[in-house]
Amino acid sequence: MLLHRRTLTEWMLVTVVLVAVAGLTAWQGWLWRADHLLYDIGLSIGSRQVPADIVIVAIDEESLARMGRWPWRRAIHAMLLDKLTQAEVAAVGMDIILSEADAEDARGDRLLADAIRRNGRLVLPVVQRPLGPGLLTEGRPIKPFAKAAAGLGHIEMQLDADGIARSIYLWGGAGKASYPQLALALLQVADPGAAARYARASPRADDVAPGTGWNRDGWLHIRFAGPPGTYNTVSYVDVLSGAIGAEQLRGKLILVGATAAGLGDIYPTPMSGLGRSMAGVEIHATVLDALRTGAIIESLSAGGMMAITVVTIVALMFGLLHLSPRDGLLLSAAVGLAAIIGVILLLLWGRLWLPPSPILIGATLAYPLWSWRRLEAAQRFIDAELRQLHDIEPGATDNVPAERSIDPVENRIAIVRAAAERQRAIQKAREDTMRFISHDIRSPLASIITLVEAGGGRPGGDPRLHQVGRYAQNALDLADDFFRLAKAEAVDPRNFCEIDLSSLAQEAADEIWPLAERKHILILVRDVGSQDSIVLGDQSLLRRALTNLLGNAIKYSPDSTTVRVTLHDDADWVEIDVADEGCGITAEHLGKLFTRYGRIARPDQPDQSGVGLGLLIVKTIVERHGGTVSVTSSVGAGSTFTVRLPRVRPAGV
Repeated sequence: MLLHRRTLTEWMLVTVVLVAVAGLTAWQGWLWRADHLLYDIGLSIGSRQVPADIVIVAIDEESLARMGRWPWRRAIHAMLLDKLTQAEVAAVGMDIILSEADAEDARGDRLLADAIRRNGRLVLPVVQRPLGPGLLTEGRPIKPFAKAAAGLGHIEMQLDADGIARSIYLWGGAGKASYPQLALALLQVADPGAAARYARASPRADDVAPGTGWNRDGWLHIRFAGPPGTYNTVSYVDVLSGAIGAEQLRGKLILVGATAAGLGDIYPTPMSGLGRSMAGVEIHATVLDALRTGAIIESLSAGGMMAITVVTIVALMFGLLHLSPRDGLLLSAAVGLAAIIGVILLLLWGRLWLPPSPILIGATLAYPLWSWRRLEAAQRFIDAELRQLHDIEPGATDNVPAERSIDPVENRIAIVRAAAERQRAIQKAREDTMRFISHDIRSPLASIITLVEAGGGRPGGDPRLHQVGRYAQNALDLADDFFRLAKAEAVDPRNFCEIDLSSLAQEAADEIWPLAERKHILILVRDVGSQDSIVLGDQSLLRRALTNLLGNAIKYSPDSTTVRVTLHDDADWVEIDVADEGCGITAEHLGKLFTRYGRIARPDQPDQSGVGLGLLIVKTIVERHGGTVSVTSSVGAGSTFTVRLPRVRPAGV
C-alpha cells in the first residue's frame, strides 16, 4: 500500500511538472520556430482554387521598363483608373501610398482626385507613419483623395519573429483600431453582406502594439492559396495601353500594386519556396479571397489550448503509469506524432490553428521523466531487498563477479542474479529433500505400519504396537502431504492441458467412494451448467484438490448423510460446490481453514486424524490454476466449499 501511494504521488508530481512546463512553453513561446515550421508545412500541403474575378494589376519590371522609373506622375494613375471605370470593374483597391501632395504636379493630383470620384468604388491605403521615437500615427491619403475614395484600409503587414508574414489584423489605427484592413475595406465596397461578418466588436486596450500607440484587433492567420504568382495578374502598362481589354476586366475585383522586386513591397510567406517572396498586393488579394469565402484561419484561445494540452498530458501519463517501458515509449511517440498530424489536419480542414509545441514538449519529456522515477523506484526496491537478504543470510549477496561495471544498475543486477542463482540452488536442495521424503522416508514408515498390523493381530500381542502404528501412519500422511504441497507449488502452467471438470469430479467421487461407503454416505455429482465445463490445468493435482474436499466432507459428516458435488458456470468461470451435512464451522474458525496446520477441534465434531495441510493443498492447487476457493458454513447445517476456475472459451468465441 505504501509503495502504491508513493508511486501515485510521484506520478502526480511528474504530471504537474509537465503541465507547468507545457504552460510556460505556450505562454513564453519557447518553441515558436517548431510551431511556425509545422504551420508552414501544413499550408504547403493544402491548396485551394483561385477565383477568376480577383485580378492584380501589377507594377512590374515590364511596366517600369516601358514607363520609366518610379514614382510615376499621378496623372498616369488617373488614366489607369479611368480605364478601370470604363471597364465597369466591381471595385478597386489601390496599394499605392498617396499620403503626400505632389508639389511639382498639382494638376496631376486634381486629375487623380477627379478619377477617384468618377470611379466611386476605390479603396485607398492608410499607412503607419513615424510620429516620434517608437510612436506611430496614421498616414492617410491627402484630403482630396480620401474624400473622393469609397473607403480607406490599413496595409500593416504582421511579420513573425522569423520575418515571415503569416497573419494580419483586420482592424488597425492610431488611438483606436478604426480602419479595416485594405482587403476588408475592398470587400465592404464590393460585398457589404460578406464584410459584415468581420465587423469589429469594440476597442480593447490589449490590442495596442507594444510601445507604438498603434491599436489592432481581429488577428487571424492567412490561408494562402498557393505560391507567389497564383492569382491572375496583368501588367499595369498592358491595361494602360489597352492590351488588356475592358471585357477582360469587367466585373472583376481589382488590386493595383507593386510586384517589382526593386520597389521593396515584397514579403516572405509560408508559400515562398526557393527564395520567392510574395508581393504585398498579392497578400491583399489572398486576404480578400479568404475573407470572401470564409477560408480564414483562427487561433485557438489560450484557455482552449491549455485545456487540450492538460488533457493530452494527463492521458499520456495515465498510459505510462500502466504500460510497460517499451509500450510507454511507443505511446509517447504516438502522442507526439498524433499531435503533429492532428494540428495539420485541423489547420487544413478545421481552419483552426493549435500550436503543438506545448503538447510536443510534454510528450517528449513525459517518458524520460517517468522512466527516471521508475528506475529510481526499482533501484530503491532492489537495494532494500538486497539489504534484507544480506541481514537474513550475509553470504547470499557476496557471490558477485570480480569485474565490476561502471554502471551501478548493472552491478545491482549482477548481485540480484547471484542471489537468484543461490535461490535456485536452495530450491534444488529442497526438491532433493522432498524426493528423499517421498522415497527414503516413506518406505521405512510403510514397513513399520505393515509390521505393526501383522504383529497387532497375534494373540497376546503388545497393545502399544497400535500406538506405534498410529504414529507411523501420521508421519506417513505428513510426508505425503508435504510432497503434494511442494508439487502443487512447483506446477508449471505451460504444461496445462484441457480438462473436463464434470468427468474429473466423477473420478474424484469414485476414488473417495470406499471411505464414503464405510459411513454409508451418498455422494451425488450434478452438472447444472449450460456450457462445457472445460478448464486448463494439471489433471492429477485438480483431482487431488477435489478428493481432499470430498474426504473432509465425509470425515466431518454423520453416517448415512449426503455429500453433494454441483457444477455450474457462467461466461468466464466454472464453479464446483462441495456441500456436506456435517456439524458446520463457526465464523471465528473460518479464517484458519486454509492455513498451514489449520486444524479445528470442537467438542461436538468427530475426532479425525490429520496434520492440517489438506485445505492448504487445495488452496495452493486452485490458485496455481488461476482460481479461488471459498467456504460458507453454518453450525449444525453443514459446510459448502466452492472452487472457481477460469473456463476455456470454445474456439471462435
